[in-house]
Amino acid sequence: MPIPPPVSAPVPELASLSRGQRWKRAGAALRKVLADPGDTAQVLEFLSVVNSGRSAAQRVAQFFADPAGQKLFDEHRTIDSRTVDLDALAALPAGTLGRAYAMFLRSRGLTPEIFDAPPAGISDPRRSYVMQRLRQTHDLWHVVTGCQTDPAGELALQAFTFAQLRAPGNGLLAAAGTLRHLRTRPRLLREVIALYRTGTRARPLPLFAWEDHWTTPLVEVRAMLGLPVEPAARAAA
Repeated sequence: MPIPPPVSAPVPELASLSRGQRWKRAGAALRKVLADPGDTAQVLEFLSVVNSGRSAAQRVAQFFADPAGQKLFDEHRTIDSRTVDLDALAALPAGTLGRAYAMFLRSRGLTPEIFDAPPAGISDPRRSYVMQRLRQTHDLWHVVTGCQTDPAGELALQAFTFAQLRAPGNGLLAAAGTLRHLRTRPRLLREVIALYRTGTRARPLPLFAWEDHWTTPLVEVRAMLGLPVEPAARAAA
């Protein structure tokens, strides 16, 4: 899912919004997403607002309760234009994680620069880091799960993400999008449920140090994460 460049307009601290204000913003964003699943800015708007409730603090606490999450934060691990050499990754041997990631981005006209700006409206540095880390690794989740970037693939990945994070926004997107497209894509429900179940069995992807495994074969990375070595969906490699 491509992430749009940052906007210059100020964004109010989400925690300062009332419950009614959050759901009004979320409803407006969801209507736009259902009308145009490719509107990534509205996807991010919806997820940012809906996932900003009480459960957000629990997810952040869970991330930092694991030594792997704390280590990522302490080492300022980022995946953006300052840390990723896309040319170098593209030159890696075929079948490696780094090569698959580079090919995924290039085939969709993306660069790591789209991940440079931190989330807007988030003042807590720990929460901002977790949210940014999830955004920066979203395309890597595509690569290892085999989910494509068409609406069906994005919905399946939202279901997988919900299984991993238990973030309500991801679950709502997966459910609402599936219901909207079910008539024209009768197999979609099966695919979404399958990816949800895969997410429940997989190891926590948010805690994985992707940067340490650019040269690791993709099949080995999938095995490390408890994912199918050969996903049912066509792999991004």
